[in-house]
Amino acid sequence: MTSIASDEQHILIFKIERKVFPHQGQFDDDFQKNETPPVKNRADRPDAGKLQQFKASCSGHCTAMLSRDFWHGLFPIIKWMSKYSWKEQFLGDFMAGCTVAIMHIPQGMGYALLGGVPPIIGLYMAFFPVLIYVCLGTSHHISIGTFAVTTLMTGKIVDQYSNHEIANFSSGSLLKTDNISSNHFTSLEVATAVCLMVGLWQILMGILRLGVLGIILSDHLVSGFTTAAAIHVVVSQTKNLLGLKITRFNGPFRLIRSVVAIFSALPTANPAEALTSCVAITVMAVHNDWLKPWYGKKIKFPLPTELFILVIGTIASYFGDLTSNYDIKTLNHIPTGFPEPRVPPYELLPRIMIDTIAVAIVAYAVSLSMAKIFARKRGYEISNNQELLAQGAANVFGSFFSCMPVSASLSRSMLQESVGGETQLASVVSCFLLLIILLWVGPLFESLPLAVLSSVIVVALKGMFVQFRDFTSTLKSSPLDSAVWMATFLAVVIVDIDIGLGMGIVASISVLIYRGHRPYAATLGHLHGTEMHVDIKYFPSAVEAPGIKIFRWAGAIHFANAETFRHVVDSHLGPYKSAALSSRIASTAEKESLSIQAAHVKYGTLDPLASTSLNSGAISTPAVSIVTIEHLILDCSALSYVDLSGTKVLTSLHTDLLNDRGITLILANCSEPLIKQLDRCNYFQTFPKAQVYPSIIDAVMTIESSNQFAFNNSLNSPIVP
Repeated sequence: MTSIASDEQHILIFKIERKVFPHQGQFDDDFQKNETPPVKNRADRPDAGKLQQFKASCSGHCTAMLSRDFWHGLFPIIKWMSKYSWKEQFLGDFMAGCTVAIMHIPQGMGYALLGGVPPIIGLYMAFFPVLIYVCLGTSHHISIGTFAVTTLMTGKIVDQYSNHEIANFSSGSLLKTDNISSNHFTSLEVATAVCLMVGLWQILMGILRLGVLGIILSDHLVSGFTTAAAIHVVVSQTKNLLGLKITRFNGPFRLIRSVVAIFSALPTANPAEALTSCVAITVMAVHNDWLKPWYGKKIKFPLPTELFILVIGTIASYFGDLTSNYDIKTLNHIPTGFPEPRVPPYELLPRIMIDTIAVAIVAYAVSLSMAKIFARKRGYEISNNQELLAQGAANVFGSFFSCMPVSASLSRSMLQESVGGETQLASVVSCFLLLIILLWVGPLFESLPLAVLSSVIVVALKGMFVQFRDFTSTLKSSPLDSAVWMATFLAVVIVDIDIGLGMGIVASISVLIYRGHRPYAATLGHLHGTEMHVDIKYFPSAVEAPGIKIFRWAGAIHFANAETFRHVVDSHLGPYKSAALSSRIASTAEKESLSIQAAHVKYGTLDPLASTSLNSGAISTPAVSIVTIEHLILDCSALSYVDLSGTKVLTSLHTDLLNDRGITLILANCSEPLIKQLDRCNYFQTFPKAQVYPSIIDAVMTIESSNQFAFNNSLNSPIVP
């Protein structure tokens, strides 16, 4: 490498001299390629017996289970607690835990209503499952508990399978299920059964190492889904906001039917409850949009306005006797202490098995996306499969203590990290404070109006409605992704939550297949003074070698796009020239003209001065492109995978080009996995391995050198001695 310095700039120039490899085999032999990588375990060798491999596998698993890394991976709390700094980290965790605990109270009680269970269940969800996740989870910052979307999806299943005649929050019958017939389930029984089934699904997916399933819910799909789910939440809370008495609908188009019922019942609205909701929403909106940004620069942690609203609403309702005077509905009975451990109705599990799959995936995907955000920001790693096991175990444990499925909350997680939370010890502090509320403070909220609680829910959904901006931004950057966003949104709003999610997944997969169906393809040309080959559409100075077409396919060749690949290759080769036209082009006068132009092109040189001489000349390079194509070089550097259908297309391409057009197919820049895959598909039984080259330069210069000797070193050879 040489360095050329000047007054204006510092230029580095490298020059490499090496021999041209006439085929891939020569390259492999010269550099002593290993056909079979060395195997550390003797039992893993291909010649090892099945019994020997099985014994080695069992021995390896047993050894791994006895190792420290295994137990650290299964219980991450052991690893991070051993490195915990009480002096530097505890204060931040304590402040974060106190702040999140305060936020758990309004959100837990409010979101529990979405699931059709008593408000106290939301506090149970913030206590029992969290203790399990602290021990098993790999994220240091997410806040596990109630989440609007998962509780809403659970509420849909609860509505479908519970007996509404015995669903009465005020009587406390939902918490006493001893005398309920096995053929009729309370809302709480269905909710705990859903929690158990969701946990079992997540544990099963974790054991099967299916943590990758979280990627099927792309960011724009989740954005459209949660935005539409927020509309479902608002509509479901309208009856509490306005004091309406309407029935809850199930099945497709239930949102539309609910909206029609709301407008029909508007004349019967309770003005007192509507006024209460209006005041509560206005106060919280003014605080969040104007006051909070103002004092947020001076105070590190936000004021718990939602909790203040609940306290003020409870005091006003108690001393003003709003239930008797204005017919305002309140929470009424709130039990104290821990719920009695109870096994969910196992006979209900087969009936809800399919319905809970969507809840399990959505809860996991939302939690994983939040965990990855904080992991990237704080510089630690997340285990997808361990997160499945942790969340599944938390749900299974919580199902025995009257809990619904839990998930990470976007707002609480952001708050926990922003106020100084360092580890999941903040969740332990939060659980300790909630323990005090469960044991003694809970009954103080019995006079809380439902209108105030629903107002807290609606205001908390503002962040989800802001996601409409994701659609507008995606519309500019990727119209296909915006189509997935809108398709998911409309399907969830118009049809239903679970059906809409399924339609969104189908739309997302369809876009993925469409993009893989026709990936980027280009004809490459050589940049003088470099070894690079680039797309001639974007680089006018790139030159194609006479008689050689270099084609790049950036993607896989499989059953879904094999025919498209063949059509694209044919389109880049251009129309087939007849024999008469070929002979006319090969006339002596035109050969001489093309030879002179090719001599100026100097395709094979890597000398950067060649580009200067080319630009200074008056030679027009496009004339070279009229030479009959004799070789097609397929650049495989971006070719990721070829299946059996793709192999058949490559085979037919080779034979058709050679027999019909006299064009020789050449493969260059093939990766080792690609060569092995082609070999397994018996591709090299019909395609000569001598036509596989380690690079484009080797292929082109080998072809041109053979042409040079064929024409007795004539002028049209672009090889520079």
